[in-house]
Amino acid sequence: MSSEATLRILRMVSEGKISAEQAEKLIEAIEGARPQAREITLLIFEKDKEKPNVRINLPLSLARFAMNFIPASVLAKQEIPADTILAALDQAQPGKVFEVKDEEGKKVEIYLH
Repeated sequence: MSSEATLRILRMVSEGKISAEQAEKLIEAIEGARPQAREITLLIFEKDKEKPNVRINLPLSLARFAMNFIPASVLAKQEIPADTILAALDQAQPGKVFEVKDEEGKKVEIYLH
């Protein structure tokens, strides 16, 4: 897919003209192949809370695509390279794939389904 078409689709998402799901379908249609439907869910919990106060659901392909827009200087500071994380997500089974908790008791969980 051309980068110009990709940028136009992202612009439509950022302007609220289309949803993330619609963007994924457009990208898949342009690429001519429909990948296995997979979604990533990010849950963010405040200290000692049972229910997340933030829940983000994204098609995995859109999450992967968004990684292209993270500055290289930010990615270079990560202990595990972003492409390694994405490759691991591609091979992961549905369910919880990641959980981290900080000293203050805040927690982040990532699920695939």
